[in-house]
Amino acid sequence: MLSRGLYGRTDRAGPGRNWLISLLLAAAVAGAALALAGGELVARRMSDAALETHLTEMVARSDEVADEVARMLVAANQDMAATCSELDLTLLRQRIFAAHLIRDVGRLSGDHILCTAAWGRLDLSSPLDPPDYLSPSGARVWTASRDQSARRLTTDMIAFGRTIVFISDAAYDFMRNADRLVMSYARSTGRVFRTSEGTPPDPLSVRAVEGGVMLHDQFYASACSRRFDVCIAAAPGDRGILGQPRPVFAGVALLGALAGAASALAVTQGRRPKQSIEHDLRRALAVGRLRLVYQPVVRVRDGIVVGAEGLVRWDRPEGGEIPPDIFVPVAERTGLSGELARYVLIRALEEMAPHLTGPGDFRLALNVTTMDLLDSDIFDLLEAETRRLGIAPERIALEITERSTAEYQQLAPAVARYRRRGYRIHIDDFGTGYSSLAHLGELPVDAIKIDRLFTRAIGTGAISASIVPQIFALARLLGAEVIVEGIETEAQACYLAVEHPDALGQGWFFGRPVAAQDFIV
Repeated sequence: MLSRGLYGRTDRAGPGRNWLISLLLAAAVAGAALALAGGELVARRMSDAALETHLTEMVARSDEVADEVARMLVAANQDMAATCSELDLTLLRQRIFAAHLIRDVGRLSGDHILCTAAWGRLDLSSPLDPPDYLSPSGARVWTASRDQSARRLTTDMIAFGRTIVFISDAAYDFMRNADRLVMSYARSTGRVFRTSEGTPPDPLSVRAVEGGVMLHDQFYASACSRRFDVCIAAAPGDRGILGQPRPVFAGVALLGALAGAASALAVTQGRRPKQSIEHDLRRALAVGRLRLVYQPVVRVRDGIVVGAEGLVRWDRPEGGEIPPDIFVPVAERTGLSGELARYVLIRALEEMAPHLTGPGDFRLALNVTTMDLLDSDIFDLLEAETRRLGIAPERIALEITERSTAEYQQLAPAVARYRRRGYRIHIDDFGTGYSSLAHLGELPVDAIKIDRLFTRAIGTGAISASIVPQIFALARLLGAEVIVEGIETEAQACYLAVEHPDALGQGWFFGRPVAAQDFIV
């Protein structure tokens, strides 16, 4: 009887308690809905105001680029020296050294480039392609080509009169935005010049609507320059409550806890793949799962191996290799870049120590980021490891991308510190459009690595092929070696052996990357 009485009271109380829980949940959901509705209105107004401010700032930056280009074109066209004479080239070089956003400046005759400040006189049989845009002032504009088979440089070019200007890709850093798509376009025609992801592979045009423009049925807010035929547009992005600062979100979430929790869960689910890569990368670094391979660097005139470049690889346990283009940016974004650099440095020096301490001057090149060079802990670790293993600093080369040289004011002291100790500094992927002559002059380096884009053009009629001899001339001026990347054919190797016998080469023609135990000097 006692048992039946207890069970009976439990049965009678159950529906009442369930009804109360349901009522509380319904009230909480209703309160959350009202709070979020009011918060959404406020959040949208704040987001729109922030986007308008951001667009205005980007238009101002765009005007800075256009101003420098216009001043360069006007001043260079007024020079009285004979076109492409030594005096003319000297004047152009003086102008380009004083520029910050312009990569190079040259002379035109019709559709042919005759010479530039960086490369001197050119002998180009092929004319420029038709311009992508003709400005109201009569200036011709070519937007950067990202097609490696195209017969033109990967940089924006603007010509007026007898002068052509090459804009540094770093000039558009203000457009790069990880949260939303940003693009610049001509107000008169709607033609899209460039997006935050680079130059569009196919011509794009926007259509003006109230408050902005439309592209592929997507609305973009926009702002236009008052002085130039250029506008900047950006996708609205997340205008809702989740896009607001944490204090705003926390205040609304306090009134609508259930809705906030559900939204946070949705965001968490959406980010799981990236978090999974970050988690796996942390684990791989902790247990030593990343491996290194080494690609030989040879002297092209006789094929003698003089060094190697260390390359990091990651094979996940569940199968499949994760390319460095994916996990290296993850490391930089999540604060693992320094840990990755230390991992590679320690392992590479240990694995290649037999070659680095043997006879000759065999060298090992390792890729580093700007932050790695500025990190004093990395410098101290390199010093400690080379002393422990008996490796001369002259045997180690640190490679930074050409884009890093745009930050030369920060890099210069760090580069000087490494070079004083004997370590070598290389510029990787040279020619991809970020550095200027002024930057290279103020950031002394030991070697320039020619990007594979130029190597592929050897033996073709592309403009980039004619630039190769000029790069070697520039390297001689800087007192730097030249390493040619991406040598894949015998024809490319023979050309370099005949025309530039002092060059060093790297590519599948000479050898693919292999593990340290399989590397043969």
